Amino acid sequence: MKVWLKRIAVIILTVVLLLFVGIFFSLKSSPHIRPLHHMDANSAAENKNIAQRLVKSLKSKKSPILLSVSQKELDGLSALVHRAFPRLISNVFLLENVALIYASLELPLPESIRYLNIEVTLLASEHGLDLDTVYIGAVPLSGNWLVKCVEWLTNTFIKEEFGTSLINMVKRVAIEKQHIDVSIELLADMFKQTQDSKSGLIALRDQLAFYGEVEVIKFYHQTLVDLSSRTPANTSFSYYIGYMFGLAKQRSVVELGASAIEENQAALMALVIHFGSNKFELLVGDIANLSPEQSMQRIKQQSRSTLRQRVDIQKHYVYSIALQLFGNSQTSDAIGELKELLDSNKGGSGFSFADLMADRAGTRLAMLATQSESAARQVQNILTDTQSESQILPKLIGLPESISQQDFESNYRNINSTTYKAMLAVIDERLQQLAVYRIRD
Repeated sequence: MKVWLKRIAVIILTVVLLLFVGIFFSLKSSPHIRPLHHMDANSAAENKNIAQRLVKSLKSKKSPILLSVSQKELDGLSALVHRAFPRLISNVFLLENVALIYASLELPLPESIRYLNIEVTLLASEHGLDLDTVYIGAVPLSGNWLVKCVEWLTNTFIKEEFGTSLINMVKRVAIEKQHIDVSIELLADMFKQTQDSKSGLIALRDQLAFYGEVEVIKFYHQTLVDLSSRTPANTSFSYYIGYMFGLAKQRSVVELGASAIEENQAALMALVIHFGSNKFELLVGDIANLSPEQSMQRIKQQSRSTLRQRVDIQKHYVYSIALQLFGNSQTSDAIGELKELLDSNKGGSGFSFADLMADRAGTRLAMLATQSESAARQVQNILTDTQSESQILPKLIGLPESISQQDFESNYRNINSTTYKAMLAVIDERLQQLAVYRIRD
């Protein structure tokens, strides 16, 4: 029995090694595709439409779910993905009964082997998922064989029959020019399994502590709650920034072996949980334990605390800090731009470069405060006990706001235009005037 296990292990290892060797020799010096679409007000609206339909379908709990996506919506997704992850380029083309999917991923490798190029052909099918030949670089692989490999790996390393169940959920794929429909049949006990697995996921979340030690974040959060109880609701957000970084600096010095990065991260996480969404706790852990009076005080502060005398600017700053802590600066910037482009559509408040500056400022603060021990301590030194908004956000004077979609397209076209990039340069230059955003390792 042991001999057979060894032979199977050798076979699997050989296949995996051959696959990696094949991929390595398939790496190219240039991407095989270029970005064809750019984020603008229209693509932002397409992304919103997809998200709304997906959420509506899942909430209905009906089965099968029909996911319908147009070519324009796929183009919008490609633009958003590339903006959030500049190293990844993707294009999807819908033809009659065929979807051609192209992707290029830039890797941190020497120039001659920097790009991994992938081509996938998805076929229309009345019975599940059907992939034609998949090209990884120049290496052709059977698409359905790859699906079987993914199924086996998922069943083996995640949960028995889990991969099989996921793949079997796809019942039908209909592809026309400019449109694709995918029928997905949820497992009969999927919602029950989801509820039953919540406790396990929560335990895993607390054990891994991806976003900082829960007890440390609790300490900062409770300190913030106590501070809030004796602070007017309309106090500038800069006051809380100064107080929390002062506390982080103190703990970085006093606590034996304390990391400035970890203290800053915990302090910022407490701020975004208090001033942001309750749902942030789902990612972090059980942090807040507020009395009814404290909850009311929190709601007042969320709706009255300002930056540059504006509540909306405070919210942009806070949520950008959160996006950076949970993701990265490119994703945070892209989501900020997406939100502003949505605002430029009919019924929105209009595109605002002032909002965008708050987005970029919050992103950079969180990035620098957790980038390295040196940068983390510099942020502490600059912001400790500050009460000046000019330490964290420049004045908003001269930044265009309330820009309609028509005016945006007329004056800036899209986010890759020279005019738009010039406005970003103005914003970044203003940020560079503040000491905290000039920090270098």
